[in-house]
Amino acid sequence: MKTFQIGDTVYIEEGVMKYNVGTVVYFLEKEQKYLVRIGSDQQFYYLPEQITLWADHLQGKEKG
Repeated sequence: MKTFQIGDTVYIEEGVMKYNVGTVVYFLEKEQKYLVRIGSDQQFYYLPEQITLWADHLQGKEKG
């Protein structure tokens, strides 16, 4: 399972705000979801499968 840290910059692969970049601000352990903040006024919960580290996303684009 993927794990992210508070403060990680992530790329949103699925769900609300797909194709955006945000910052992990909280981990809801009970539901295994990450709260990702996009900009200064929007935040949503995502499963680990729905987000990717921004650096990993960029590396994948360079190879493809």
